Amino acid sequence: MELGRKTTSSRGVFSVICTLLLALAFVFSACGQDHFQKAPTKISDFKGKLLDGNISTYQAEKGSVTLIALTASWCPGCRAELPHLKKLDEEFNEHGFRILMINEDDSPKIGAKYNKAAGIKWTTFHWNYDLMNALGNPGVIPVTYLVNAQDSIIKINVGEFDENEMKLTIERLLKQ
Repeated sequence: MELGRKTTSSRGVFSVICTLLLALAFVFSACGQDHFQKAPTKISDFKGKLLDGNISTYQAEKGSVTLIALTASWCPGCRAELPHLKKLDEEFNEHGFRILMINEDDSPKIGAKYNKAAGIKWTTFHWNYDLMNALGNPGVIPVTYLVNAQDSIIKINVGEFDENEMKLTIERLLKQ
């Protein structure tokens, strides 16, 4: 009888370990770009509702270099990269660099509350299907798209970006 309990217990532990390994495999599968429907190479103009309720377009809000950041209040990785975004904005905003955020919270009200609490001052669109499809509908956040003046995507970062690498690339693009 004792042997049966150990076997059942061992099977339970094995089952839990397998479940955890599968969950980890799922989480880390988002590290590449293969989860995009089709990773875009250029940003086509998109239109959307801003968190303040107004309607705008990418063309109206972009800079000479633009970083589009997909984010949400509930996303730990998005919150972790927020200080890096603020540093980039501080350093390059005067030179034509713009950050456009796409907030994926359920409602614009939640996104606006998050932006206010986090001190986010740049333009933030609330997600919509057309906008997400224009960005390749990555299905994971955070994602950032670094875009040049001709609307070509120079770099897509899935997950948190490397601040130093991003800074160097932005400097190079701003000099062009």
